[in-house]
Amino acid sequence: MSQLKRHIILILLLCSVAVVSLAQVKVAPKSQKNSKLTYNGWSAHVDIASPLIGLAVDKSIVTGEAAVDVNLSNRFFPTLELGYGAVSTQMTNGSTYSAAAPFGRLGMNFNLLKTKDKEGNMKLHRNYAYLGLRYGISLVDYQLANVPMTRGYWDENQLLSWNGKNAYAGWGEVVAGVRVDMAKGFTMGWSIRMKLLLHTSLDEKQTLWYIPGYGNSSGNTFTLNYTLGYTYYTKAERSKFIK
Repeated sequence: MSQLKRHIILILLLCSVAVVSLAQVKVAPKSQKNSKLTYNGWSAHVDIASPLIGLAVDKSIVTGEAAVDVNLSNRFFPTLELGYGAVSTQMTNGSTYSAAAPFGRLGMNFNLLKTKDKEGNMKLHRNYAYLGLRYGISLVDYQLANVPMTRGYWDENQLLSWNGKNAYAGWGEVVAGVRVDMAKGFTMGWSIRMKLLLHTSLDEKQTLWYIPGYGNSSGNTFTLNYTLGYTYYTKAERSKFIK
């Protein structure tokens, strides 16, 4: 897929999420509209699905990540996600690939559910169903060893290696998920993600087989996250809860 097509697809996905979010705002009664965003608290989460899936499905991949977000008017949640991943595997042609990298994602979640009951009171335990957008980037240290190559007039076979190489990759994500705020600030949730690789620092003749934070670079990827964490609400926000 060309880079232009990738950008077009991502723009269409962004527009789709924006339309859904605007529709949620428009259906709200006039009495509930508030043009001023309010700070209502924050959350911190650790993803436990990524390392467990690595152990169960492919032990050559090790990854972990955590996230923090800020609650604005119980509708918008600016989100920062940070993690670290590593891979070491043998390819089908006999070569070996290893990579390790920190990665980060920055984006926004849009809450699709109401946080008030029929009487207009704030709910004590809140369930959030959301759509989200992310931009992710990974700074990768990678190595390729024993790569078979045919060179020269006599078609000589050689094994080549590249050590200590550096590259970066950027991608977009569309996220759909659910988060439940339980008792005493305990938070749990899950999400699914579709990821679209946008760019790398390598040319078309080179490739990063696996990108920490993204996955296999051969195409779009889908991942599952299951998180545990803590949610803090401001005193003013807690005073609105039903006791």
